[in-house]
Amino acid sequence: MTRSKSAARQKAFATLRLSGDRLDPDRISAILRVTPTKVWRKGERYFAGQHTGTLVGRTGTWFLATEDFVAGADLDRHLDFLTRLLSGGAQDQKDRLVQLQEVMARDDLKADISCFWHGEAGEQPPTISPEKTEKLRSLPAKIETDFDTDEPT
Repeated sequence: MTRSKSAARQKAFATLRLSGDRLDPDRISAILRVTPTKVWRKGERYFAGQHTGTLVGRTGTWFLATEDFVAGADLDRHLDFLTRLLSGGAQDQKDRLVQLQEVMARDDLKADISCFWHGEAGEQPPTISPEKTEKLRSLPAKIETDFDTDEPT
């Protein structure tokens, strides 16, 4: 089966990044119960990419891209993944969001959520529901958007 022209050009994902000098990546992974896309501690050497090579972390970073977990170009599904990740399930003794808030306050960590969407010329960018925005900001996290379309032909 081949993808439609539209599906081939659409892309969406979201990222969750926590950072700070006292970041303990293992603690964040234990709370969220997920393996991050990239992670490093302050002062640790890490591979930043083929063109950049190896760098030394100026601060600790825990980074998760939803494209590793959610298929498709529906940004809402990617944000659903993050909000479910933060909420945890009924089996959690303490809400993951509360645990992260405590660790962020204690270790002076910052959180950012980046939302990326790319569509065809003329397509309307997605909207982020107020409920999702409120949940993500309650981390607290700064929410950034990068919405773009192809140039008209």
